[in-house]
Formats: sequence, structure tokens, C-alpha cells
Amino acid sequence: MIGILIVKAVAMPRLETLAEFYELITATVPLRRSIVKHVLAAGSCKPGDDQRLHPCREGLRETLETLRTHQRDDGMCALLTKPGGRRTAIAVDYEIAELEKDLIFLEEGEPALRESLCDHAPGLTAEIAAVHDLLAPAAGAVFITDRDGTVNNYCGRYRSSVQSAYNAVQLTRFADARTRRALILTSAPLADHGLLSLSVQPPDRFVLAGSKGRELHDTTGERYQTPIEPAKQDKLNALNRALLDLLELHEHEEFALIGSGIQRKVGQTTVARQDIYGSIEADRSLQFLETVRELVTGLDPEGEVFRIEDTGYDIEILLTRDEGDRDFNKGDGISYVDRTVGLGLTSSVIVCGDTASDLPMVTAAASTAEDLRVVFVTEDDQLKREVERQAPQALRVTRPDALVLGLGALGWSESYESMERRHL
Repeated sequence: MIGILIVKAVAMPRLETLAEFYELITATVPLRRSIVKHVLAAGSCKPGDDQRLHPCREGLRETLETLRTHQRDDGMCALLTKPGGRRTAIAVDYEIAELEKDLIFLEEGEPALRESLCDHAPGLTAEIAAVHDLLAPAAGAVFITDRDGTVNNYCGRYRSSVQSAYNAVQLTRFADARTRRALILTSAPLADHGLLSLSVQPPDRFVLAGSKGRELHDTTGERYQTPIEPAKQDKLNALNRALLDLLELHEHEEFALIGSGIQRKVGQTTVARQDIYGSIEADRSLQFLETVRELVTGLDPEGEVFRIEDTGYDIEILLTRDEGDRDFNKGDGISYVDRTVGLGLTSSVIVCGDTASDLPMVTAAASTAEDLRVVFVTEDDQLKREVERQAPQALRVTRPDALVLGLGALGWSESYESMERRHL
């Protein structure tokens, strides 16, 4: 008999604050983890497969209906930053879309979900087939991937970008059936509403690496991170405390709740000043940037400890590096993970990404792998050409679901054949 933890979501008929919104979405994590555990153990997800999943389905449905109820005609949801705080409007398209996909997955089955996705996205079927064809020869590869925009659909707020159950099932099947080691590497932190709390795949299948690979959680549960000079770490801790105090102020509170929010990483801190929806007025966003600059200058008048990079969306506050040193990148992260837990990058390697920040992963793998295959989720032709320059066996797809379903198809075929052999 398959054991399964059933967790009932708490119905939340009213949403008034962003904190309540995040609580609502976070409550789907144990539900989705239970669904993934059950489906992987059962081997498939069939309509009405097991009544023990009924509370999980109902929990996801209640969450979906709560979001729909509070969604305005323009697709936005107006919420307070906190009781008595500022009112802001957020888009909930990612959260609604992923809940809808999970419910199709549970109630109608996997073929129905794939058909629904392909019906709504012209060209998706061809992209799934292309992923399958490129990666099929690479059985037993090391699998290295970015998360957001690559194997997870992009969400405008990192804190609510909870992985969907269907997504976790596809990725885990692929990792189990087709890889000898699997790594998810992201710029975001592991903790503080980071990768560990947002992931719903089984914890023993993937090495999870945050802060571009400067911190990692291996498949046994061990945590590691690159060393930071103690004096600089003390300054970074002081900065984080000062930023949290700043974000408690009424005029700044929403910056902790939009986009990237505040992310305390190894070697740097990120705080949002805008999101992809333009939720903050341009003048207020620039004013907040100047306020943060002044705070950093007050802590480090000579600029010996911190430097600031502004992306237009996020304020990145990084520890300074020695003269001639470059920034730690995701290629360095791969090398650190390899040295720490052993990846084995000399034979077959698969790398997946979606932005230029993922190119160092391709570079690092290309320097050691005998057989390198790369998939990038991008519509940027220049990035596509650069990927192909470094890795001739490369493919461009336009949607994360194309990559995820292509991986899932590879994992499903081998998992199904393995199950059939066991029952002969």
C-alpha cells in the first residue's frame, strides 16, 4: 500500500493583505508534495485514480477559487501591504495558471494536460518532440538546469512561485530514469522563501544550489556554502538588519512584497524596487533606490565592502572582490558543487537555461564534457547564437513547458518500461 501524507488546505474566503496571499499560496506546498509522492509511487496519474488524493485536489481547488473570487476584471488582485498599509495591485496569472494545470493533471490525467497545453500554445508539440530527440541519446547524463524561466514558468513574485505538482512529476521522472546526477542551480537563495520552500519534488532526487551555486543542499540533506571573509559577513549581516528595518516603514513596506522581495544570499543581498508589472510608480522606485544607496554608504563610507548594481527591477548589493577578481558566476557554482558533492562532468552532460547569466554553465560544462547537449528557453536570437557557438548540440525552445514535457516524455517511457519488466 502506498503511504501518503494528506494535508488539508485552510479555506481563506477573503484576501485582504499580501501576507494572506502568500500564506494561501504557501499552503499548497504540502498538498503538492503529497500529490507528487503518490503519483511517483503509483507510476501514473489517472482520472479519479485514488480517493486518498481527494483532500489535496479540494485544497488546490479552494485556493484557485479564492484567487478567482478576488481577481478583478483586469486580471489584477488589489491587496493591502499589511492591515492599514498601502494598497497595491498584483497579477496572479502564474498562480492561477499553475493551479489550473495541476487540477487538469489530477482530474483528467496526464494526456489531457498535455493536450490542453498544446492546444493553447501553437508549436508546443514540435518543441516537445525536438527536446525528446536531442536528449534521447544522452541516457545517464549529468543534468544541470536553471529554475525560473527554464524548468519553471516565470512568476512576477519569487515568493509565490511554488512549483506545480505536474512539473515536479515530469522533472523527477526524468532525473530518476535518465540521469546519474541532477542539479537545479539558481541565483535565488536556498532559504528565506527560497528554493527549498518553493520546491515540491522529492528532496532526495536533486541537488539544489542557490546564490549562483555558492550554497547547496545535497540529496542527503547536507548543506554547504562557499566561505565568506568574517569581517565582510558581519557587515553583510548588519546591512540585512538595516534593510529589514527600512522595509518595516510604511512608505517602503511594499518593496519587500513585490518581485524579488528581499533575498539574503551568500555574498550578496537583493531587494526589489520594481516588478515586471510596473506596480511601483517610477518616481517612488527611483527614490527607494537612492534611499538604499544612502543606507549602504552609511554602513560603508569608503566603498570597501559593498558595491551596488541596479537592474531596473532589483537592487543588487554585493560584497566587493579583490582587484582583478571577477564576480562569482553559475559556472563557478557548477565547479563548487562538483568539488563538494561530485557531479562527474567528464562524459555526458545536459545543461538548460534561459538567460545570459546561464551561459557560464554551458562554458563550464563544455570544458570537461565529452558529450554536451544544451536546451535554452529563449526568444533572443543573439543568445541562441551564442549558445550554439559554445555547444553545437543545442536547441532553442520558447516555453518552459516544452522543456519540462519533453523531459517528462523521456522519463515516462523508461519508467513505464521498467515497471513492465518488474511485472513480467
